[in-house]
Amino acid sequence: MLDHCVIIMAQLLLFSVGPVNGAIPLEETMQVIRMVRPKQRNAGDPPWDAGTINLHGRTLSVVSVRYLFGLKDAVPALTDRLIIARTGNHDLALWVDATSGVHEIPLPRDAKGMPHQTFPEGSGVLKTAEGLLVVYDLPGLLASGGIMPDSADDNLVPAREATRDDTSERALAGPDNDGAHINAVLAERAAKIARPEEALVEIKTVEVLKFRLAYREYAIEMGNIREVILTGEITPVPGTPDFISGICIVRGEIISLVDLRVLLAIPETGLTDLNRVIVLTDRTLTFGILADHITGIGSIELDRISAKKTDLPIMANRYVKGVADGPLVILDTCALFTDPGMIIDEA
Repeated sequence: MLDHCVIIMAQLLLFSVGPVNGAIPLEETMQVIRMVRPKQRNAGDPPWDAGTINLHGRTLSVVSVRYLFGLKDAVPALTDRLIIARTGNHDLALWVDATSGVHEIPLPRDAKGMPHQTFPEGSGVLKTAEGLLVVYDLPGLLASGGIMPDSADDNLVPAREATRDDTSERALAGPDNDGAHINAVLAERAAKIARPEEALVEIKTVEVLKFRLAYREYAIEMGNIREVILTGEITPVPGTPDFISGICIVRGEIISLVDLRVLLAIPETGLTDLNRVIVLTDRTLTFGILADHITGIGSIELDRISAKKTDLPIMANRYVKGVADGPLVILDTCALFTDPGMIIDEA
């Protein structure tokens, strides 16, 4: 048993490099993009630096997570991914083989809220009992230079569904020169995500959290999201609108819980222990919305959000900003916060 240790549920984005499964806190990630060809690194750069990319006018360093985890370097593959992550005042592109979704995982922490045991000490990495390497302090991991190979090979969980798919790589390769074809595709991708600085002003994006509810995917702007927690005990409150499931206590604060299935008049699937509460706040009003599970985060260009109405009932469309990427429904946070029904009179 760990002394003076508490267990918290952490939202993590899972990834893999070679045979190693890793994770990074969801709150520190911005988006995930396909691998592109990075520009060549400069002499004197840290050994984990794999070059730079131009992401919509911003120059980001590409970090080889393989190197940080003590694995052999590999050439970029078409199936690789780049996790755009925050680190202090800078953003980085973490180069991994694959990502495998967002999961909530219990992590031991001490009384000060820090991970109870790092691997190795001072590396900024926590290894769970199952061998998952959780990067909780990315700047610390970069400063330490990574994990030594003999440490990284010790009892790690083999990557399963998130391993590099050589079969799909060959299918994407050209018939004459596989390496040349792959390099050309990566260069084409790099050109697509690169935008001149002057054009950046014309491109407006919004960061969103995506979640699933009743077999459909929704998104809500990250700017109003305080946290995501497990659904706990819900206390019904008489006299409230039907879409208010009740109230719960979050960090000593009483908040109302909104059931979007009722608010948007969509079929119910029933609550389970896997349901989540997305806590929203505008610094004046705080409430939570219920979701089946979190599916990820991303950046959506505003001009890609279509204002056309959904197949939801007419009254429900007042809470919808539009749709993007096909069936993704973007909720209107302003409409939610200005609905007087969200306020519960605790008197």
